[in-house]
Amino acid sequence: MNRAREALTNLATFFLALVLAVFIWMSASETQDPIRTRFLEVPLEYVGLPADTALVDADPRQTVQIRLEGPDSVLQQHTSEDFSATVDLSQIPSGQTVSAPIAVVALKSGATISFITPEQVDVLLEQEVTLEVPVELDIRGSVARGHSQGTPLIEPPAIRVSGPESRVSQLNFALVTIFLNSTAETLVETSVPIFYDRSGRVASVTGLDLSHNTVTVTIPVEESAGFADKLVTVTWTGEPAPGYRLLSVTADPPSVLVEGRPAQVNRLASVTTEPIDINGLTESFSQVAVLDLPPGITVDPEQTVTVNIVIEPILTTSTYNRVPDPRGLRAGYEATIQPQQVRVVLFGPLPVLDALSEDDVRVILDLFGLEPGTYSIVPDVDVPDRGIEIRSIQPSAVTVTISETRTDTTDPADVASLNTPTPSPAGSVASVLPLRQPASVPAICYLIPTSAISPGLKELCIGRQTPE
Repeated sequence: MNRAREALTNLATFFLALVLAVFIWMSASETQDPIRTRFLEVPLEYVGLPADTALVDADPRQTVQIRLEGPDSVLQQHTSEDFSATVDLSQIPSGQTVSAPIAVVALKSGATISFITPEQVDVLLEQEVTLEVPVELDIRGSVARGHSQGTPLIEPPAIRVSGPESRVSQLNFALVTIFLNSTAETLVETSVPIFYDRSGRVASVTGLDLSHNTVTVTIPVEESAGFADKLVTVTWTGEPAPGYRLLSVTADPPSVLVEGRPAQVNRLASVTTEPIDINGLTESFSQVAVLDLPPGITVDPEQTVTVNIVIEPILTTSTYNRVPDPRGLRAGYEATIQPQQVRVVLFGPLPVLDALSEDDVRVILDLFGLEPGTYSIVPDVDVPDRGIEIRSIQPSAVTVTISETRTDTTDPADVASLNTPTPSPAGSVASVLPLRQPASVPAICYLIPTSAISPGLKELCIGRQTPE
């Protein structure tokens, strides 16, 4: 008995220890991975729609909210894609609103769905029908004068609409509006029709199946007998001023609608204007033209033709040879320039180039602050701002040698002795030789740089030539 009692005591102690161990294990596990709650939005899907049946009215909500419970580590791995929310329409009767249950199925285990909202949605099924809705045309405005409108062509003439019977049966017609703004040629236009119900109000076709979303309308437009569009030919006399050219002559509009006997209108190739005088003109201009119409041909008095005449200067090039003008040469210095002339090619309007004077084109050398020595100076060309472009300068740089100005150091007493004749020895034949007078330097040589004077005067200034 003692042994049995001892065995029972040991067994009870074992089970108690096991329960305590499980409890301790569960407490430790819950501490490490606690049970939590999480909410997810699951997309709602309608399935099992019977054939020839349309879903007319359904809950506007597109998702279902579910509440999950489970270990935090498991919930973190679940997304809305791991669940499906469906409404089965296969057993829903047509013609009445029914509350259909929502079934949510978990595609991944580990979490418990404890709550669903909403649990059901209201749906209404109707029989699906098809109706041919005729297309009607509303034409506003008229074709141009002298033109006639043909029978419009509508493609397609009717639109097949499919959907719930309660909506489709209310449709009456589809309307397309076309505007004719004095159209002079066949009009082809594609438009979106507007549907109207049997009460004459605009009806929505959103959610309905349409065979065509647009309608193409073709309205033939032809010239009436005795009317025709004829091109305008502009005539002119004279020539622009010398140096200018006639660039273009246009008429706006380029054609006019004429009226007359059909045979006479058909023989008329174009309509000419009375001559416009452009003799000696230098500018473009516009003016209202007078049409020179044959007898029996008339035009609408409200039609006016404006002639646009464009005249522009002839663009050309011209070459100018200029002596460089040194600027800024310090006092006591002189400059020698090689070469002595610079060739300048200008591009611009011929009348402007022809009107340029000698002083309008200048070649300037900047010598400010330069000491004696030899320099390569880039010339600067100065021309009037009259639409002239400098095309080239040759040479692109000139050689300038700067040196000190030479001064005359001859003693006046020596000059006087040279002018006194020397007596010849006694008994000899006296011969008096003409003496050369010392060259005098003109005052102009000290006023302007040597490089800016003519070669003959330059020789005189530096004392290489004795004046007569």
